[in-house]
This record gives sequence, structure tokens and C-alpha cells, in this order.
Amino acid sequence: MPGERLACTRIVRTFLWSLAIAACTSCAGTGEGLDENARPIGEAPPTGPGSENALYREIQDTVFTPICVACHQGGNAPLGLRLDAASSYAMLVGVTSVQAPSLLRVEPGNPDSSYLVRKIEGTAATGGRMPLGGPPLPQDRIDLIREWIATGASADAATGAGLPFVVEATAPAAGEKLEVAPDRILLAFNSPVDSALAAAGTILLNERVDSLATVGTPDWRSVAVATVEVPLANPAVLYLIPAARLTAGRYRVKVLGGAAPALADVHGHVLDGDDDGRSGGDFELTFEVLGGAVP
Repeated sequence: MPGERLACTRIVRTFLWSLAIAACTSCAGTGEGLDENARPIGEAPPTGPGSENALYREIQDTVFTPICVACHQGGNAPLGLRLDAASSYAMLVGVTSVQAPSLLRVEPGNPDSSYLVRKIEGTAATGGRMPLGGPPLPQDRIDLIREWIATGASADAATGAGLPFVVEATAPAAGEKLEVAPDRILLAFNSPVDSALAAAGTILLNERVDSLATVGTPDWRSVAVATVEVPLANPAVLYLIPAARLTAGRYRVKVLGGAAPALADVHGHVLDGDDDGRSGGDFELTFEVLGGAVP
């Protein structure tokens, strides 16, 4: 009879559900034999999506900060490559190598083609093995960097989840005095940049001209920009590339967020340039070039 079959089916389902609960309970046990992350002791941590963030933090804490930052910091960092915690990700991921322009410093998903890996393994065609003049990195640190790149070269945290949209790091840094003019200016944000808005006149470069600082006359003049670039491999970074090498002087980068056109991220969040926790407000970065252009 149909009713009897239905009752039988319900009994079977109840029995199976009870077995499943019992199995889960028995697996959980008292927690003995599990580490603080509820994984069996001795089991390797996961290396899939979501674990890459911890890899990057470990690389920063055990390689970049204690070993590399001794040289790779400030305006005079070799080849402009800063590896301090505020700058390293923006300076590496998706950025073209100066010594090998056909390669990226870090190409997400491809450690063999990443110039950083070639430099620390000593297989780069140009220059010495890094760290220069010191012992090679331990193999486990090289393996860690390879694993981070192979799993996507993620940053510390996923970006773009909420407001506000802000500038997190710059190179040059605010108020920095550079002996050599930079060939590009870097702005790192906490969310991927809308590249169309970045190219729509929302970023301005000016040079201070004290001789014109008179009543009614602007004391900043525009400097031509050749390219505003948002790398595909690292869209939370923006490069401002002057049309000509900067000469000695004081400079200002202004990112518009207070009025149209305003820079926004890919989620439509307008820049919080004045860092007051609300969308809107311009961001300004000033720095000084002491020396002229390099040959």
C-alpha cells in the first residue's frame, strides 16, 4: 500500500540520519589528537584558496622584513623595489621587472616565470643572486615563496568587501626626499581600482613653482603624465608615469574624490581621500626630488 511504503521510507531516512549523527559525534570525540585549528596533529595546513594570505604574511615576516628591507627600503631602494610591509605587495605582484622587462617580478600562478624567484634561486640572466652579498635563502623559504606565487600570490586579505576606499601606501612616501627622480609613482589602494576612472583625469601631477607664488597666481603647475596604469595582475595598484623624467623640485600628486570626476573602485565606492571614514575628499601626496633625472 502507498501509505505503508511512505512510512517505511521515513523509517529508513530516520535510521540513516541517526547513523550520520553518530558518525560525526564519534569523529569529533573529545578533541584529543587535534591541534588548535581542529586538525589532526601532524596534518599539514591547507594550501588551497584562503590559505595564501597566511603564506604572504609569513614571507613578509621571515624574509622581506628581516633580510631584504636592510637594502630595499626608502626612496633609494635598488631599482625602486621596496620590500617593507607597507609596500612589498604593491611593488611585486603584477609589476614589470626593471632588469628583465619581459617578466613580472611576481606573476600570479607562475613561479618559474616570476623574476623574484629567479633572483632568489640565482637563475636570473642579469645581476647577482639575492640577497646580494649574503648567504642564499634557506630552501624552505624559497619553497614558501614558490608556493605563495603558485597559489595565486594573494595579499593579506580579500579587498573590496566594504567602505571606505582609501590609499594604503605610496612610493614615494609622503614628504620623502629622493636623491634620484622616480620613473613612476605608485599608489596602493585597499580595493581594485576602476581603471576607466583612473584614466579619466582623476589623478593629477603638479610641480611647485615658488617664483610664481604671488597673489592670484597658482604656485603649482601641471606636469604632463604619459600613462596612468592599473596592472591586470594587481588591480589595487595604480602607477602614474610622467611623460618625462622629473627634475629637481617639489611635486604633488592629487587624486580626486571630492567632486566629479572622482576615482572609485570596481565596486563603485568613491575614494575617501581625506580618510574621514566617508566617501569623498581628495587625496594629496607631496614629495621632493633633490637630484635630477638619471641617464
